[in-house]
Amino acid sequence: MLERRFWPNFAFIFIALIICLSIWQMSIVGPYPSTPITPQYNNVPIYTLNTVNSTYTYPLEQLPKLDYSKLMNLNDFQFDILNECTSNPLLLVLVHTSPKNFERRKSIRQTWGKHRTNLKIVFILGTVQNSKQQKKLEEENKKHRDFVQGRFLDAYKNMTYKHVMAFKYAIYHCPQAKYILKTDDDVFVNMPTMMDFLTVELSPYGARNLLLCTPLVHSSVKRTFRSKWRVSFHEYKERYYPPYCPGWALLYSPDVLFTLYQEAQKSKYFWIDDVLITGILAKNKNIHHTSIRSLVLTRHNVDEIATNQSGSHNSSRIFLYGPPDLSIENMYLLWDFVKNQTNSKIILKDHR
Repeated sequence: MLERRFWPNFAFIFIALIICLSIWQMSIVGPYPSTPITPQYNNVPIYTLNTVNSTYTYPLEQLPKLDYSKLMNLNDFQFDILNECTSNPLLLVLVHTSPKNFERRKSIRQTWGKHRTNLKIVFILGTVQNSKQQKKLEEENKKHRDFVQGRFLDAYKNMTYKHVMAFKYAIYHCPQAKYILKTDDDVFVNMPTMMDFLTVELSPYGARNLLLCTPLVHSSVKRTFRSKWRVSFHEYKERYYPPYCPGWALLYSPDVLFTLYQEAQKSKYFWIDDVLITGILAKNKNIHHTSIRSLVLTRHNVDEIATNQSGSHNSSRIFLYGPPDLSIENMYLLWDFVKNQTNSKIILKDHR
């Protein structure tokens, strides 16, 4: 009798133990596959800061002979407008822009993109089909000398061409830059604080293994036809994307940029550039993300500044970026706000 009771009771206890262990494990690692730990969580830097004044040299010998005229699956690529990087900038900023966004480019030139030592800013765009519009772009470039235009159509699903072309420009035409920032023309960069951040919190001599962004984890693939981000099963089979960085604010060290460029040139084309480059390819090459989410303003922060309800957002407010998709009016608003700031130069240590 006791033996008959023993086995059912043992089975019940064993199953209960397995359930408890599963719940305990879920409480530690979460319900989804674990993701790379960044300094946001353990305060151990993934990247390495250079301590001596040396320039990273892109290993061009590792690239195929015809690499310059190739852009992923385009074998006859060339730059239609090109402005060389003649200085030795600490920071190269690659601003993705739509050809029609003249006012947005103007707002950047008049605010955070104003000329300063150690900074090079170029606007990245593709070709247009309208000859009058192309002529206007050429006139704008003649005045400002800050365009990089590649021979592919500037279209919504050609964003990855833009991203990889921006890498190509950095490698071949501005190899002196210590850091490379890829951003969009609707983003505000707090450039005074950014330059302090690079020279004080990071290193004026550059870094290695650096990819600073606002990572997204366990992002599901959109399948509905109502979504502009819809991706078919033929394009991407998995249910979730690997951890990746939204492309509106990506700060690269040159070695990471080169590695991702090299992989992208061999990769099958996928039109969501940030998913491909900072997600799929970064995962393949074991490149990790360092989160700086706490140094990005929210829309609520911007509204507070706009209405003078500053609260904690006073003259000592420290941030690197405004939120993406910022209006032109708020671009000027944040620039006025930044000009009145008196920030401490210590940024990352208190905001990890």
